[in-house]
Amino acid sequence: MDKTVLEKMTADERSLITSLPYRAGLWVSMSDDTGGDESHEKEVQALNNIIVGFSEMVFGSELLQYIMDETVKRKDEWHEWQNGVDQVPKECADALNILRDHVDDKEVNAYAQRLIEIGEAVALAFREYEEQSFKDKLNVYSSYVINKIKANLKKQPSKSFEQFLNISLSERKALNALALALDTRYSI
Repeated sequence: MDKTVLEKMTADERSLITSLPYRAGLWVSMSDDTGGDESHEKEVQALNNIIVGFSEMVFGSELLQYIMDETVKRKDEWHEWQNGVDQVPKECADALNILRDHVDDKEVNAYAQRLIEIGEAVALAFREYEEQSFKDKLNVYSSYVINKIKANLKKQPSKSFEQFLNISLSERKALNALALALDTRYSI
């Protein structure tokens, strides 16, 4: 598996595949405006750092490495990639179909998982919860306990309470929609 897979794609297909790591993270960030400009700026900065960091990491997927490298090489286009970000879930499904035409399921799953990881990392970058009543705090904590129990029953890793608090309800909905579009699981 090498970069020739990307070279076999049309320009539009390649652009879709390489823009989605950035666009999926941005879509999760834009799903919640509770923290206002401050949270959005921090999340976009985190997204930039995440994309660059992921491009420098060695993954089990050589193709994924090339995709992340190309995403970073096209950094001057990131501001343009903000347009039509509401189409990200549909684009994710389209991207998986394109990838399935070129690579095996292992590579497709690695790509989908990476997009979820990027979205989650962006959501974790800033806590958007505003002041809450005792009842609201109790509901959040109850939700955390229920999710932790579900994760334990499925023998899946779970987040700490602090991590859980950093992901707002709107971001959870966005991450779940992203996971659905990518035909993968997301564990809150």
